[in-house]
Amino acid sequence: FKNNFAIYAILIASIIILCIALFVTKETPGEKVDTSMFRVVTPKEALRLFDEDKANILVISTSDCAATIKYVDSLKIAQAKYSYNTYYLNLDDVEKDMKNYEKLLDKLDMEYNFNSKVDKFSSFMGATPMTVIIKNKKMVHGYIGTMSVDTLYTITSLYGVSPNETN
Repeated sequence: FKNNFAIYAILIASIIILCIALFVTKETPGEKVDTSMFRVVTPKEALRLFDEDKANILVISTSDCAATIKYVDSLKIAQAKYSYNTYYLNLDDVEKDMKNYEKLLDKLDMEYNFNSKVDKFSSFMGATPMTVIIKNKKMVHGYIGTMSVDTLYTITSLYGVSPNETN
């Protein structure tokens, strides 16, 4: 055994690596954000939300963001339960309309603290998912990350996104 220790160690390490490769589950490659219950908008359409008198919720992400894929369930449940529309801007498509995208960035001007850095909310673009509440023609709330159904209820109620709630 002592003479062949290196061979046994390599053999055992190879078996362990093979087992890990075979039995560890991975995310499904190519999984995309399910936007079937959302109103997918272009940068120009997202800008129009700032012209409306009513409050709206806008989610900004990329189509393959793992956190957003998980967040969608909470968004769908809250949207169905509290009767409002969720608008979704896919960052993968913004290069088709950079002029309006830059105008949108100017509108996302709330001060925000993200990872101990304080700056305009738009400066963190790319950190997804981003949830924005637009009311009275301006951004009134922003959050980077996922939220539970209860938290979504709280913010949509607070800002009057849900038609069942008072403005």
